[in-house]
Amino acid sequence: MPQLNITERLAGANGAVFVLSLNGSIDAYNSELLAQKLESVFSRMRFQIIVDCRELLFISSSGMGVFLSIEDQLLQNNGGLKFINVSEKILNVFQKVGIADIFKIYDREADALQDLEKGV
Repeated sequence: MPQLNITERLAGANGAVFVLSLNGSIDAYNSELLAQKLESVFSRMRFQIIVDCRELLFISSSGMGVFLSIEDQLLQNNGGLKFINVSEKILNVFQKVGIADIFKIYDREADALQDLEKGV
């Protein structure tokens, strides 16, 4: 079973943005770990999230479904979800399933932070 490690930290003005760094693979077996982590973030009233994919090796449809399932909750709370450091391999998957059309993808964390702070 593939491993997934998720680390978290705060960023932005007053620590208003949660940055989740993904390490490993997200599949049907461990996508629930990702869902639980996002629910934990929401329970702390944090709805601006950056997902750092620098060390993400693989994402299945289950993993993508987790991100798609939180879109409404983010919008209802004036939040947003941005992806950074997405490899070409993961970007191709995001484009095929339409995630790249729903959530913005950035090369730099600073750019994602700036857009979140502007509400873009």
